Amino acid sequence: MPRVKHTPRPPVVARGPAFDYALRIMSSSRLRARWLSGRLAAAFALASVAACGGSSKPVAKPVKVKPAINADKLLGDARAAVAAGDKDGAHKNYLAYEKAKPTDVTVLGEHVDFLIKVGGIQDAVATSKGYYEAHPTDMKGYHLYANSLIAAGDFATALDVTGQMLQLDENDAQAHEKRGRALILAGKMDDGLEELRKGATLAPQDPQLLISLGSALQRGGKPEEAALQLREAIKLAPEDARAHRLLGKALFDQVDLKEAQVYLTKATRLDPNDGGAWFDLGILLNKTGDNLGAEEALAQAVKVQPKDATNWYAYGEMLRLNKKFDEAVEAYKQAMEATPPHKKAAAKRGIALFEAKRYGEAETFLTGVVRADPKNPYNYENLGVVYEFEKKYKLAIEMFEKFVELADKEDGDLPKVKAKIKELKRK
Repeated sequence: MPRVKHTPRPPVVARGPAFDYALRIMSSSRLRARWLSGRLAAAFALASVAACGGSSKPVAKPVKVKPAINADKLLGDARAAVAAGDKDGAHKNYLAYEKAKPTDVTVLGEHVDFLIKVGGIQDAVATSKGYYEAHPTDMKGYHLYANSLIAAGDFATALDVTGQMLQLDENDAQAHEKRGRALILAGKMDDGLEELRKGATLAPQDPQLLISLGSALQRGGKPEEAALQLREAIKLAPEDARAHRLLGKALFDQVDLKEAQVYLTKATRLDPNDGGAWFDLGILLNKTGDNLGAEEALAQAVKVQPKDATNWYAYGEMLRLNKKFDEAVEAYKQAMEATPPHKKAAAKRGIALFEAKRYGEAETFLTGVVRADPKNPYNYENLGVVYEFEKKYKLAIEMFEKFVELADKEDGDLPKVKAKIKELKRK
């Protein structure tokens, strides 16, 4: 018979007090293990619930997404501000556009030209200098910076920059033009004309170079040659307002008043925001005896250039000639408060107060002006007029004598004031 494998049985342990105690210990350990296992399971379950959206879940902070910059909108806003005459708004939007598109030198040039035109000269210098320094190989940056420096009256730096430009390219016609303007404005007329002629020779079909040359010639007392250059410029650029204005001035200097009026009138139509053209037209109309027309033209000049003392002074003169004395008083006040003020404005305001029959105001005002500006001869002259009217002859003589002492020896008022002193002494 085959043998059956035998599995030994465990030995039988005799039961007794020791056995029962050991059994109790074992049972207690198993219960504790089960209790701990249950607690751990409950903890894991709670953690799982929290992870799945329980009330203790931390709230994630939203990520801020910067809006995309719309450069085209910024440029549109800048141009809209230009059209509205909002210098600060235009400047702000142009700067934002240039930050978004820092290499768009065409728009930068538009920006700088606008700033120069509206009197934001220092902003124009800072803006163009930033590009010039950031792009040292871009000649356009040199041109913009040099032009801004000339507008700011910093001719020494402008000459340095234009010198750099000509070292890089001696045939740069625009560099010769800018250097020529800087030299002329610095008082070096002959050297400046030479540079401008070089520029016009290098680019004979560029109307702007001919306009600059014509302007310099007119400024240098050569109106006939200036007119020739400006007529050529107008052939090349028939809608250029500045060329028409400068030709009108050159013809005015030649006493060709009728043709000068044609060109100056057209200049105001081509660019109604050119205060200089309105001013020149006003002076011409006064010369022809059309004082009402002159007043209207000068009213436009102060409207488009409200911070220009010369415009306000000339406007005050026309108002006085047209016997609008109270309005003249206000115009002279504006000329006084401009920066820089017109040196004759205070005296003329005093005489306008007198002509408006505001005699007490006139005497008080002119007395204060004399004390504030004791070196200005016109204040004494006009206070003398007031004293004479009030029959305070001794005081009038003193004022007129002070005028004679301080006035330029070529002043046109000297002969009549000297005659007035003799007349009053007889009284």
